Amino acid sequence: MAQQHRKQFWVGSLVLISVGFLFAFTWGLGLISPLSSSNQYDVFYNFAGGVEVGAPVRVSGIKVGKVEKIQFLHEELPEPFTGTSVKLTVSVNQEAKSLVKEDSKFYVNIAGIIGERYIEITPGSAASALLIPSSKVRGIDPPRVDQLLSQGYGVFGRVQDFLEQNESTLKELLTTVNSLMTDTNQLLKTVDRKKLNRLVDNLNEVSSNFGALSRGFREPRSRKFVDQVYDLVDRAHQIDKEALKQFFQEEGVRARIF
Repeated sequence: MAQQHRKQFWVGSLVLISVGFLFAFTWGLGLISPLSSSNQYDVFYNFAGGVEVGAPVRVSGIKVGKVEKIQFLHEELPEPFTGTSVKLTVSVNQEAKSLVKEDSKFYVNIAGIIGERYIEITPGSAASALLIPSSKVRGIDPPRVDQLLSQGYGVFGRVQDFLEQNESTLKELLTTVNSLMTDTNQLLKTVDRKKLNRLVDNLNEVSSNFGALSRGFREPRSRKFVDQVYDLVDRAHQIDKEALKQFFQEEGVRARIF
């Protein structure tokens, strides 16, 4: 009988030790924190991007809590929560609560390309007030990668259809461009470099002369001359053609141009 009790004692001790190691292991991983208190916030999303219960909550990249609960919404909510479909209850430990302000943003982030999803909270500004525990916050929805891929497939499909329908035209265009480039290359090989340099220098000189001429037209004397020519042309238009014709006829001049 005593031997049986000893066996039960050792089995029970082994179970307690195993439970103790398991508790210490989960505590070390941060899965449980029985001695620390935390603040909880309700964050509303329309698309949560695959976040699960127990996902980390980070502030400035440091883990400060986790997602405690996920609830689906079945009723329409007022602004600014209109259109949301899921509510995440997240916890933040006391050490980081001073960084969670009213203007903090709650993002759904991903660790690496195919890593776990987590909630990233941006520290608020120093002038903003602390976010009260149990506050309701509108989270920032992550981009819908699946929709982007679907739209991308549609665009690629239309591009492929266009290429297939205009394959002969594109081939002809590419052949023409290749021929043009080949002819241009051969032409440049046969051109005398000195003549080409002189031509470039002449073009630069002509452009400089045009610049000087345009600056001359902007001078006061040139503007006065232009105004005088404009005034002269305007007065010429005001001459009575019939009176001018009669004047020449009376003077004995037969101007048939009238």
